[in-house]
Amino acid sequence: MKIKHTIEDKLFSEYIRKKSGGVCEHCHKNVGYKKLQASHFFGRRNKALRWDERNVSALCFTCHMVIMTENPFYHAKWMLKKLGTTSFDGLVLASNRIKKWNKQDLKELRVDLRKKIKELE
Repeated sequence: MKIKHTIEDKLFSEYIRKKSGGVCEHCHKNVGYKKLQASHFFGRRNKALRWDERNVSALCFTCHMVIMTENPFYHAKWMLKKLGTTSFDGLVLASNRIKKWNKQDLKELRVDLRKKIKELE
């Protein structure tokens, strides 16, 4: 079942990609932020981590789809190196939480993401 992209997803993706400066976090190629993809370690179906910056990397198509998606063990090792043990362990623990987003939570998230995007411009 395909997961619907929400306004929050679009804003979060834009923020993650702009925050990287257009550079793939894995291969370090500058492809421009519009060609990057917001790659989730724990999929978007996980509501607790869907918009958690620790869980998402700005990756080029090749690194996202060919390297990380096709090699989950490598992806886990890379994320551990990227985050460090403490943050990675915290992310794994957070992945087991159940998070329900209400309308006010989502509104606050949108406001926060718009502010963060504006700060990057």
